[in-house]
Amino acid sequence: MTRINSILNFLYERFGIEKDVFDGYALIEDKDVWVTSRESASFEMKFWRRKGIRLVRVFKKSYKFTTSGMQIFGKYATKNVVDLENENDLKRFLRGENVRINVGGVEEGQVIVKYNGDVIGSAIYRHGVLKNQLPKGRRLI
Repeated sequence: MTRINSILNFLYERFGIEKDVFDGYALIEDKDVWVTSRESASFEMKFWRRKGIRLVRVFKKSYKFTTSGMQIFGKYATKNVVDLENENDLKRFLRGENVRINVGGVEEGQVIVKYNGDVIGSAIYRHGVLKNQLPKGRRLI
């Protein structure tokens, strides 16, 4: 199995995102896995560092769905999605704080955090607490 297939399996098993969601895109493996349009992937450039956005970070024994990836493809997720219940929890999350929640049907580990249907970012869910994974550059001051 290729790493790309392994990534697609991870996204399906963890978040319920069907593999065919990515049919119109090019997935590029370059340590991590990046997603871009097929047209952009075929565009020849003499010097380039990356094409597209980082979809999944690759670690020795695990994967992490990126905030950018979630904000684009999180709308297709059918599991391990947490909707913040109120504006106070949203503000705390956007400031980078951990948020205590009361949800059922969510597995411990990485989850997609939403508010009013919009994907906000990522958290690690354990024992009723969302451990904030929002990048510092995207947090409210």
